[in-house]
Amino acid sequence: MTASDACFHCALPIPTNCSLTVEIEGTQRPVCCPGCKAVAELILDTGMSRYYDLRDTPDPGVGRPPDEAAEWQVFDSADMLGAFTEQHDSVREATIYVGGMYCSACSWLIETTLSKQPGIESAEVNPITHRLRLRFLTDGSPFSSHLATLANLGYQPQPMSPEGAARPEVTEQRSALKRLLVASLGMMQVMMFAVGLYAMDFQGIDAEMQHFLRLVSFFVTTPVVFYAAKPFFTSAWRGVVARRPGMDLPVSIAVGSAYAASIYATFTRGPAVWFDSVTMFVFFLTLGRFLEMRARHRSIDRGVAVSSLLPNTSIRVDKGARTTVPVSQLAAGDTVLIRAGESVPADGLLSSGSTSVDEALLTGEARPQVKGVGDELSAGSINLDNMIEMTVTTTGGDTTLGTISRLSERARYARPAFVTLADKIASYIVVALLLVASFVAVFWYFADPERAFVITLSVLVVTCPCALALATPAAFAAAGSRMSQLRLLVTNGNAIESLSRITCAVFDKTGTLTKGQPRITAVFVTDNAWTEKDCRLVAAALESASTHPLANAFALPDELPTVTSQKIEVGQGISGVIDGRQWRLGNASFVGGGIAAEDSSATHVFLGVDGTLVAWFEIEDELRPEAKATLDSLSDLGIAVALVSGDNRNSVEAVAEKLGISELHSECTPEDKLAIIEAAQQRGERVVMIGDGINDAPVLAGADTSVAPAHGALLAQTSADVIMLGESLAPLTTAVEMSRKTMRIVRQNLTWAIVYNALALPLAAAGFVPPWLAAIGMSASSLVVVLNALRLNRFE
Repeated sequence: MTASDACFHCALPIPTNCSLTVEIEGTQRPVCCPGCKAVAELILDTGMSRYYDLRDTPDPGVGRPPDEAAEWQVFDSADMLGAFTEQHDSVREATIYVGGMYCSACSWLIETTLSKQPGIESAEVNPITHRLRLRFLTDGSPFSSHLATLANLGYQPQPMSPEGAARPEVTEQRSALKRLLVASLGMMQVMMFAVGLYAMDFQGIDAEMQHFLRLVSFFVTTPVVFYAAKPFFTSAWRGVVARRPGMDLPVSIAVGSAYAASIYATFTRGPAVWFDSVTMFVFFLTLGRFLEMRARHRSIDRGVAVSSLLPNTSIRVDKGARTTVPVSQLAAGDTVLIRAGESVPADGLLSSGSTSVDEALLTGEARPQVKGVGDELSAGSINLDNMIEMTVTTTGGDTTLGTISRLSERARYARPAFVTLADKIASYIVVALLLVASFVAVFWYFADPERAFVITLSVLVVTCPCALALATPAAFAAAGSRMSQLRLLVTNGNAIESLSRITCAVFDKTGTLTKGQPRITAVFVTDNAWTEKDCRLVAAALESASTHPLANAFALPDELPTVTSQKIEVGQGISGVIDGRQWRLGNASFVGGGIAAEDSSATHVFLGVDGTLVAWFEIEDELRPEAKATLDSLSDLGIAVALVSGDNRNSVEAVAEKLGISELHSECTPEDKLAIIEAAQQRGERVVMIGDGINDAPVLAGADTSVAPAHGALLAQTSADVIMLGESLAPLTTAVEMSRKTMRIVRQNLTWAIVYNALALPLAAAGFVPPWLAAIGMSASSLVVVLNALRLNRFE
């Protein structure tokens, strides 16, 4: 046995049907099973690739898990669970790519089967990307048992790393391409033989030659049926076993019956064969599935592109010594060296040097951003100019890049309500079509027995509800992909549908309509026992625990007093104990009273100690330059605009006047904001709330749809349905227009699918549609739906 015939990891022979490999130092090394592949990749990811250089040649089987659990039990180790799952308290969450899925019935089968397993909290399948999000208890059944359950169902589960897994979709694409190649070659050859068989109708043909051409057609058609069409039969049988028939059932019946009848006619020298129709049907159906698969894969290309920004290694600086380490080994507090042209490996603060960085793929901002000492750097951004050093603050899935990927992944599993409903009734549609085909078969059996089989075959083919099943998912996949390119991160799958029906937009002021870069313009001290410097230090210390945009105005580089018992009162302010005294910073009623200048349009924040007012601050924040244009665009779309804010009336009125907003509400608590939204909903309005996504969480949850401008670490805390990456409000208008166009395309697709089936069914039942034309018609209808959905990729 040569080295190429043995597993590189465990030295066991490689099965003939196994083509798994691992890239080690630029060379593809063969491995014998997913278990060895996973262990080898873990060794590489943890920076221990020299293990393979230093080890002796292993005895066959050393390092490979036990045979009975080689494929799945390896995923129960602590290292593998850490690499492929995320733990939240007593629950682990994993993303699994499920190979072998073909329709929504597969989603139902997987979700239903896994939900019955002990220890499973939830199982959500996205039929567009073929990914399963699994939540299971840490003290329940092991991870390997859930993977084994999927394998026993006939699927090929592949756990994916939370930080950005390899692309198993590539394997699926290669397999699909091979099946398409077999189907196309088979169809071309059989059609050539069919020319001779059709010619006999006009010129006659020797009986032995006819038999020979049929035999050759049989041999060429067989691999097309048993290899290229295998996914259809597998999916159909899976649905029958689960008592949930899918769209592949009528396809499989049509292909199988036509193939079997043609074999019978060949060896009994019957009047006709349909090998040409079988190969043509399989080819066009496989072509349609292949194009649909490519569209589905493109829906996650954005996430893959973002994940690929992160480098594999980084230069860590420790007491002047530079060491190249895997990015996975970086920790908070490490100092890393980043050369010009390299990617930033983690989130951190620039500690030495100055440069400009490219954050285009993260935020959509095309212009380089100038960074100096103390500025934040985001993982995945590109250092353009100078060599710099950075102090790491967060790594892995906690970085901005990881958060974007995680939120995007979460959105892929949430399907609109009517899509879920369509999945539930899909099996009933299939059963109804089978009943119709049975009725047609019985009718023609008595009317014209010789044509009964051919007509029934055409009915089964032409009525396959592929276009109906793809009408909505294809459009939503394309829309989600395009919106991410336009700086819109959709975290709730229902958001697109909801945004399309919005009639009223309610805006928060601070950090939303304003830049979120407030500055203190004046300090008024009312107690002579305290200086302005004292008040600013106390305020800065209190606000150090706050995430509100106004907290940025109080930040100071000085050493701050120690605060204990800090408590944030949402919509009111923040309190804490300093040197044994109770301090409060917030609105007047929260602090204990206070009256600011009534003619001031600035935001007022009051500071008090032990119930006595000490000072107040006037804070101003510039409006976003594109705010007026964005609000005007929303008005042009027929959407009413309102402003709700916790700031004083003068400040809110000043902003409303500049932006042309007629409906405004000032000095609102979160409860007041929620009441305003609920009142609008009771009037029949569909409300979108645009707020900072953190302090307005209850209000965002109460709206029909919520949108938040967010950046950096705040991304992980937002509760909004849609996040606008970057510093502009302009994508909000894009989101509404994109959502409306998406729903128009969904309606167009559904209309086309229904009209096609309504016209094709009676024509096929009447005998006007031969099987080969039925195959072309069914495939063409599916392609029309997919191509129509892909128009969303060109939305500007």
